[in-house]
Amino acid sequence: MTNRKAQDRKEILAHINSIFSSFINRDRAAIQSAHTEDWIGFLVSSKSIERGIDAYMTNVDFSFENFRGVGFEILDSEVQIYDSIAIVYYVARYDYKSKSGETHSLPLRSVDIYRKEPSGWIQSGSHITIIPTDKV
Repeated sequence: MTNRKAQDRKEILAHINSIFSSFINRDRAAIQSAHTEDWIGFLVSSKSIERGIDAYMTNVDFSFENFRGVGFEILDSEVQIYDSIAIVYYVARYDYKSKSGETHSLPLRSVDIYRKEPSGWIQSGSHITIIPTDKV
């Protein structure tokens, strides 16, 4: 791997970590700024293609209301970089407190699309799902 690709990989994974941290910190502005205006994809609760940052942020509001993040860990990742586009595959654990105050963990898997813009790498698409517990 070239030095540039290694640096890009490091920046992208740091960006993903910052998104998880922003959920835990309930920092809506940081979450929004970590995604492109034309973001497109599937979120955990998606029934159809989510189009645009407003659709993404509706999910953020739902998450804030129902899942109080307390921790996370990226368990495995793979980053494929093609010039100004990157495809990121990862498996993570997201720890949260429910409305009743109980702590739970969600095993997640995701494919994220990143685009390199003048300001750096930014997420422009995603497909995130909960891994069925019988598969963990």
